Amino acid sequence: MEILLTITYTLLFIFIIYKMKFFVIEGTSKRIISGIFLLKIIFGLLLWAVYTFYYTDRATADIYKYFDDSKILSDALFTAPVDYFRMLAGIGNNTPEFHHYYNHMHYWARSVDSSIYNDSHTIIRFNSLVRLFSFGYYNVHTVFICFFSLIGLTAIYKTFIPYLQDKSMELVIAVFLLPSVLFWGSGVLKEGLIFFALGLLIYHFNKLFSIRSVLICLAVGLLLALSKFYIWLAIFPGLIFLIWVNKTGSAKVFFKYVIVILIITVVGLNIDKFTSIQNPFVTLSQKQIEFNKLAYGNATDAYNNPIPVANSAIQINRLEPTLQSFIKNSPQALTNTIFRPFIWELKSPMMLLSGFENVLILVFIILCLCFMKPRSTIR
Repeated sequence: MEILLTITYTLLFIFIIYKMKFFVIEGTSKRIISGIFLLKIIFGLLLWAVYTFYYTDRATADIYKYFDDSKILSDALFTAPVDYFRMLAGIGNNTPEFHHYYNHMHYWARSVDSSIYNDSHTIIRFNSLVRLFSFGYYNVHTVFICFFSLIGLTAIYKTFIPYLQDKSMELVIAVFLLPSVLFWGSGVLKEGLIFFALGLLIYHFNKLFSIRSVLICLAVGLLLALSKFYIWLAIFPGLIFLIWVNKTGSAKVFFKYVIVILIITVVGLNIDKFTSIQNPFVTLSQKQIEFNKLAYGNATDAYNNPIPVANSAIQINRLEPTLQSFIKNSPQALTNTIFRPFIWELKSPMMLLSGFENVLILVFIILCLCFMKPRSTIR
């Protein structure tokens, strides 16, 4: 039954790709887009196989823990529909009467969490909605998340293709075919929702003169903030900069970018002075402590079972809640983000994928610098 449903939904989404005007892109056929969709499903199934037959602990497998928790939420639809819709919408669902649901979920609540919002809720709710169509078969969820991820990536591609019309295939590779995008962006994980929201936000932000685009930006901006709040924070300055440039033109563009970054940085670092929001330095310092607890086996799930040590953890310096500490640790942070894991640090097939992609990106950057065209020749 799972195979039949998976194939049926795959064919349905391919039919939608051929019918939706959104997927009409000059220079890129719907056959290519459909092929990318099928490739994403293959990688999604590969991720499922890895976490089913290689990493066999279902309780700690990323693809299963939110999927399994969603069953508790979905079951409430048939026993207490009002509770289901309140938990799904996040309205009035933090009272003691809901604890008997959350106590049976491993990742709805965490033993260490200083976040304003637990972003695990979003992917659990997504899985709960998809269960209405999947009847609890996991790989149907893979097909759904691949389609939503494809929409977001296509939106990113459509945003940049007007500026790179002579590099359409190179852009296809850069947007759709990076190993981590194919692998992690095709599994039943938060990344699929992030690609969906981020892509539509970037695409429609260029069309803010339309009421429809404004409403879409508000909706997907909220989804992005609820999925990964720090990604929303990271892109926010760029969106403000884009509005300014669109309104005033590209003159003194670097100066405008610096001004936006400075203003947002000053306001952000002092936000505790005029709101009830905790100082960002304190929040990030606390998050580092929490991540270390998770990585080194010092945290528990909702059943008070210890969470295993993460084999991919990278040792980093202690981050103090001060500006000096953040400046001091910035070089290490940039190195870890861009280059690690180094080739000699690889301990597992998952780390091999990340290490290979880091080398690929580094080589790509070097090639871009070597073959960079003079500015005067760029249209």
